[in-house]
Parts: sequence; C-alpha cells; structure tokens
Amino acid sequence: MDRRHDVVQQHVRLLLEAPFRADADRRCRAEEIARTGQRVVEGVLSSAADWELRDWLTGAVLARGDDGPAGLASALSGHYDADNLFTDDAPGLIGEQCSVTTAIPPSLGRAIEQWLFADETPDQEIAEFIGWPVGSVREHR
Repeated sequence: MDRRHDVVQQHVRLLLEAPFRADADRRCRAEEIARTGQRVVEGVLSSAADWELRDWLTGAVLARGDDGPAGLASALSGHYDADNLFTDDAPGLIGEQCSVTTAIPPSLGRAIEQWLFADETPDQEIAEFIGWPVGSVREHR
C-alpha cells in the first residue's frame, strides 16, 4: 500500500483511540494530583437539596449533605474538582484530530470523521480498512 493510505489508516486509528487516550490522560492527571496529597473529587446532586462528595479515583463517598448546591460548593472547596480534569490540559478530541495527523488536510479529516462515526458505516468496513478486529472497532466507536 502507498504512504497516503497508511496515513489515512493511522488517522482513523487515532480518531478511534482519542477518547481512550483522553480518559487515560485524565486518570494520570488525577493520580498526579493525589500524590501531592490533594483529593480529586466529584460532587453529585441527587435531588434539589441532597448531595454527595465522592473521591473521583475510588468512588468512595467522602461527605453527604442536604443543604443543596451551596452545601456542595462548600464541600468542594479545598479539593480539586474532577470537572477540571476535562478542561485542564485536556488533549484534543474529535474535531481536533486533524492537527495530530499533520499529513491530513483539515477538510479531508472532517470527511474521514463523518465516514467513521456515521451510523450507516459498518464496523466491519472500518475494521478491514485499518486492520483491526471488528470487536475493537465496535468498542472504540
């Protein structure tokens, strides 16, 4: 196969792997924060008043309250909010992958994304194109 085909195959693989890489990067970031002695937490409102504060890495409930969003905001202070893991130094996700595969022009990258994530594109077709098992394609899509 020629080099252009290899570049497009690699681009499709990167698109499929992007969410997995982003999740791994977030977990790594959370573990780095935890090593400094801080907790990475997530706050969950279960009703208008009831909330829980959970350790994002372990899922352990750290605190509960019934004083609404204000109480949850107070409980979050002094901790690293897991929501920031999605914005702080987050890698590019779908829509920004053209910059990862520099040989792919942005307009071609968008066309590849449309083909890759279209409901009517069969997993088997993608698997054959990039040389992956169908189950891996299905898992990544």
